[in-house]
Amino acid sequence: DASPEFVGATKVWPALGGSSTAGEGVLVGILDSGIWPEHPSLADPGIDAPDGAPFACEFGDGSAGLGAEFECNDKLVGAHVFLDSYLANVAAEPGEYCNASGCSARDADGHGTHTATTAAGSPVAHATVLGVDRGAISGIAPGASVIAYRVCLDQGCFGSDSVNAVEQAIIDGVDVINFSISGGANPYSD
Repeated sequence: DASPEFVGATKVWPALGGSSTAGEGVLVGILDSGIWPEHPSLADPGIDAPDGAPFACEFGDGSAGLGAEFECNDKLVGAHVFLDSYLANVAAEPGEYCNASGCSARDADGHGTHTATTAAGSPVAHATVLGVDRGAISGIAPGASVIAYRVCLDQGCFGSDSVNAVEQAIIDGVDVINFSISGGANPYSD
């Protein structure tokens, strides 16, 4: 909740259109564990999507295991799934929003959603966590649009899936790529 102020974003927002539109027209590509499309920071802010939209919006058809259908908007303009290498070597765990036909771009562990909304989440007046109102939050570039690339599941990520996602991000014309991925889930041995 303090990131924009900590990095000085709040000081430059006025010169960039204000605290809700700074970053407008920028397309941020997030390579991570997917994205939770219903997150309040990803609600459509009424800002026009960047050129090139609409993009793929791979949240499935609502069939068993994939989670609810979702239609992308002007904030979350697209979502791709790049898990071919992962699924050829490691089975998806229950609850990872996958079924026999493939996986959804839906985030099963929250990391991808966290990195996306930290970078480009829209302002939210009241962030409630475990029933406690933590106050207002915002991403660093609140007016930017997001396109997510799901390249990881619970057991990790494969470089070939990430390379395929980067190639797609280039095709999609993203302005910024956020790749906040490490070697494992254990912070002490990672």
